[in-house]
Amino acid sequence: VGDLSVLDQLSQLAPVVAVHGNDEPEAAKRDLPEQQLLVISGVRVLLWHGHYADPVVERANRKGNWGPKLDRLTGRAREVGAQVLVTGHTHVPTLIQYAGITVFNPGALASGSFFTRQAPQTVGRLRVLAGGALELEHLDLTSGQVAHMPAPNPSDDFDILGKRYQSWLVEPEVVDLVPKLSGIPYEDVRAVVRTLVPVYRRCLASGVIRRVDMLEAVRASDQVTESDRLRLLAVLELLPDA
Repeated sequence: VGDLSVLDQLSQLAPVVAVHGNDEPEAAKRDLPEQQLLVISGVRVLLWHGHYADPVVERANRKGNWGPKLDRLTGRAREVGAQVLVTGHTHVPTLIQYAGITVFNPGALASGSFFTRQAPQTVGRLRVLAGGALELEHLDLTSGQVAHMPAPNPSDDFDILGKRYQSWLVEPEVVDLVPKLSGIPYEDVRAVVRTLVPVYRRCLASGVIRRVDMLEAVRASDQVTESDRLRLLAVLELLPDA
C-alpha cells in the first residue's frame, strides 16, 4: 500500500479493505489492521500480509523451504475458520491448495528491494459464486490476460521461485555488492530508504541504477545517520569511481 492515498485512489473503483505490510509507513501500520477476516456469501477469507512483526525474527525466517512458510500461513487461517487465505509479502504470485486451505498471493506491482524489478506485475481476482464456489486467477497487468503461475513446492527452497519474479535494476558492477548492502545493520533503515527512493524512482521506468547515483545520494543526504553513511560508503566505495 505505502501511502494511504493509494487506498483513496482504489476506492474510486470499488470498496476497499486493506491490511498493512512490513514496509508500510508508521501511519499506515497504525491505521490499518494486521489481519482482516472477510465473510462473503458464507465463505471466510482471511486477509494477512504474512510477515513477522519482529524485524529480527522476520529476517531470520526469509530463507528456507516453502513448507514451513505455508504451514504457518495455513495454521492461522484454520484458527479463524477461513477457507481462503489472501496473503502477500513474498512478491511471488501463488495459488495453491495446502492443508485444506486455498492460499492466494496476488503477486506484486513493485519489487521487494531497491535492487530489482518485479516481473511480471500481477494482481489477483477472486470470485465467490452462488453456493460458495470459488474462482481464482492471476492477471498480468502488461497484457491484461490470465497468467498461469507455478505453485511452490513445499520441499523447494524459497529462492527457486522467489528469484523467478525479480530482474536486476542495478548495473552489473553493483550486483556483487547487493548482499553486502542488504546485510548492513542500519541504525535508521527508513532514513536510508528515504534517501534512495528518488534514485529508485528515476530509474524504475527505464534504465538501471548506477553506483555513482547511489554514492551521490548517500554523500549528499541529510537524513541518514553518520554511522549509516559510513557503512554504505564502505561498501559502495569498494570499487573505484568511474
